[in-house]
Formats: sequence, structure tokens, C-alpha cells
Amino acid sequence: SLLAWRKYRVQVNRVDTLKPVWPEKPASSL
Repeated sequence: SLLAWRKYRVQVNRVDTLKPVWPEKPASSL
């Protein structure tokens, strides 16, 4: 869903570049 992707992108933007722990992508891909 779009909301899931919006939340995902917010999490990605918060990822620390020194220790990148990536959030899981929403199940449905665009």
C-alpha cells in the first residue's frame, strides 16, 4: 500500500549511514 511505502521511505531516511540497518520493504512492490 502507499501508506506502507511512505512509512518505509521515512524509515530509510532515518537510516544511519555508519551502521546501515535497512527496514524491510513492504510486501507489495510498486
